[in-house]
Amino acid sequence: MENTTIKGFLKYWLDSVMRGSIRQSSYMAYRGYIENHINPSIGTEELLAVKAERLQAFIGELTEKGLASKTVRSIMLMLRGALECAVDYEYIIKNPCDKVRLPRLEEKEVIVFDESDQKRLENTVMHGGDKRYFGILICLYTGLRIGELCGLKWDSVNFAQSTIEIKSSLNRVITYDGGAKKTAVVEVAPKTKKSRRTIPLPQFLCDLLKKLRKESNSEYVVSMKNGKAVEPRMMQIVYTKLLNEAGVAYVSFHTLRHTFTTRAIEFGVDVKTISEILGHSNTMITVNRYAHSLFGQKRKMMERFNHFFGQATQAQIFFKRHLIE
Repeated sequence: MENTTIKGFLKYWLDSVMRGSIRQSSYMAYRGYIENHINPSIGTEELLAVKAERLQAFIGELTEKGLASKTVRSIMLMLRGALECAVDYEYIIKNPCDKVRLPRLEEKEVIVFDESDQKRLENTVMHGGDKRYFGILICLYTGLRIGELCGLKWDSVNFAQSTIEIKSSLNRVITYDGGAKKTAVVEVAPKTKKSRRTIPLPQFLCDLLKKLRKESNSEYVVSMKNGKAVEPRMMQIVYTKLLNEAGVAYVSFHTLRHTFTTRAIEFGVDVKTISEILGHSNTMITVNRYAHSLFGQKRKMMERFNHFFGQATQAQIFFKRHLIE
């Protein structure tokens, strides 16, 4: 135990403690954090000797390398969990991560398609020759993530109830086949209970899916010509192709999800409903991410009091005059 290095303990923790209890994608992400960032910097240091000051300096190193604050936080939260296990197993007495300050999360600007660009996209989908384009339309009106779209199967579409059930996702993850670093597309269950959800469909989209179902030769709603699933990387290519055909400037695929959410807010849908449709683990994620759009709705709501106040004042004047007369 005295000669245990951080690298040695993390290998034991990941392969003996965590493997089998976490998703494959999480396992590969943790392995990447360890091999690409932790081991090259502090891996050879003794577990018993590591102090909060050293870990704080490690955070500085990660930041200087240009890693996003979200990635740095993810690495350190994983390390905190691993060292908490070291405390439980009596390798160390206290967790040095407890006194470390994590960088603040940098909220990225939420970019959405304006109404004219959205209509251009929709028109291109309806008149384009690539049936995979309909996946973009689905995302615009349900807020699905790209992996959820790629993993959506026909048995998850309930035409009688006009709903879709999100119960799987296709993700490309890093694997180590025979020691060689590779990637593979895997079907995984939703990350959280809230991610597994049922989404009601607008009638036009349900009718469109019925037509697509009759023409489909695949178990997947969006598929290649041979019936195989469209993997996320290919869906990105299809999306870029659609943007080019529609004459719309490139923005990330996630903009479809942001656009759906912003439109829902504009329509006056309450935050809890939006959060459940998106599959957020709690409503605060929705509130924090779409604070600007929500503030716009609050302003519109408050402006309605101007009309209300004007009406009330006129009524008061009328009754006052009536009583005087």
